[in-house]
This record gives sequence, C-alpha cells and structure tokens, in this order.
Amino acid sequence: MNHLSIRPFREGDIDFAYKLDVTEQWGDTRSDIRRMFSYEPEGCFIAEVDGEPVGHVFSVSYKRLGWIGLLILEAKHRRRGIGTLLTKKSMAYLLSCGVETIKLEAVPDISELYRKLGFKGEYDSLRFMGACEETLSSRNYSITVLKKRGITELASFDAKYFGANRIKVLSSLQQENPELCLVSSSRSRIVGYIMCRKAETGYRIGPWVCNPEHPRVARELLTRCMERVGQNERFFVGVPVVNDKAVEILKGLNFKQYPKSVRMYFGKKLKTERADGIFAIGGPEKG
Repeated sequence: MNHLSIRPFREGDIDFAYKLDVTEQWGDTRSDIRRMFSYEPEGCFIAEVDGEPVGHVFSVSYKRLGWIGLLILEAKHRRRGIGTLLTKKSMAYLLSCGVETIKLEAVPDISELYRKLGFKGEYDSLRFMGACEETLSSRNYSITVLKKRGITELASFDAKYFGANRIKVLSSLQQENPELCLVSSSRSRIVGYIMCRKAETGYRIGPWVCNPEHPRVARELLTRCMERVGQNERFFVGVPVVNDKAVEILKGLNFKQYPKSVRMYFGKKLKTERADGIFAIGGPEKG
C-alpha cells in the first residue's frame, strides 16, 4: 500500500462522500450526509491514500451510547485493512467521549471484521420495501403533525425505547421534514411517533417508535405518513427482528423483505433499550 493517512472529515468532503454513497447505492442524499456530519463533526473521519480520499466513517454519540455508520471504501481499496483502521479511529473517538456502549449495523459478509474488534451480535435488523397503493388509514386515532416545541417531550418518550436521548437527531429531522413527522397522543401523553424523509430513491421511514401495547396506533402512524407522501412511492424501513408487531404490520401492508443486516455492540450491553417499541430504526448509520 502507498502512504495511508486518516484525518478529520471536513465540510469540503461532503461531495466525495455523496459520490461514494451513490456509487455503492446506499441511498443517502447529500442532505443526509451533511446532516450526519453536523451531529458529530469531530467524530467523522476520511481515509486518504497518497493524499486522495478513498473512504470515510461517521460517528455519533448519545452520552453513554455511541453509534458508528457510513463506513464506505472505494472498491479498489478494500481488503487492505483501511476499514479496520477507520473503525478503530471511530471507536477511539467515542470511547474518549465517555461512551460505554458502541453500536453499529453490519451486512453479514463483513460482520466478522467487527467481531475481531470485539463487537458482538445482538439481533438481526430486517429490511423492508413497500408502497402506498391506496388509502390505508382508519382515521380512528388522534394523530397530528409534530411541532418544534414538542421535541423535548418527544425525545424523552423516545429514550424509553431507544435507550438514550437523541434529541439532536430528532430535532434535525423534524426541522428538515416537518410535514412528515407525526405524533399520536392520548390524555396529553405521547403514545407513538413517526418520521419520514426523502431518500436518493423513494422515502425512508424512521425513527418510528410506539408503545408496544398500541400496535394499531403504530400502524395508523405509518399509513398516515405514507398517504402524506402519495401513492406509488417506495418506502424503505429497517426493523429489529425482535419487534414481531412491526413485522406483522409491514407484511400486512404488502411490504417485501430484502437482505438483512446484523445489529452489533461493543462494550456494555445496553439494558435500557426496548426494541419492542422500535418499529423502525432511524437508520443504520445512527440507530
């Protein structure tokens, strides 16, 4: 290998990251990458060979919980240990921030890379794709557009299931996609919410979080959101395999499953997560 270096990601690297994402068909928009960078600028890194960028990795911390994502390398530079070095750099950064648990999602083919670094498998993360072909909602539940002033309360509700407060992520998604962020409340208490955003192709659902005792509310949140986008648009959803109710809802709406990933963790196993309330992850790059 020629000279390899790893340096901090900079604003000017967004175009490179976007082009690499498009080449590898990960589906992120330029706005997605810019948003990820804004969450944790000090935790994002670029690998260079002879001064030319060849790959990157992004990190985000939620106090004791950290997340690694968007680890992408140009095809010709793979299997040279660069991915391992980028992962180690990201891990070191998160641990220096006081993170006790680091999570990521890996395609099965490269999960062994992470196991060698001390990561353990937690559960499968399923992937589904579907479309809104007709009016599906029942209109039986009170569902409204999430307002900016409600983000603090929403983040507290979300933390009961996600396992950490991710207000910086939720706030950013709400500001960019206000009409596609819906919340359901009962007796002035949040029961569930859903967020959706435009992807490179179609739309991504998530986070989608709901009290597991109210699966009908979860379904209504999804169908109302899909109807807001419009018929015949494609929707992509990532679901923890342990959430049977989410899988049942998606299959009932004729969503089709495609290749899964593996949820993995390093360090302490997070005991505060309740995956039975996570109907869709925010994304494999940030949890």
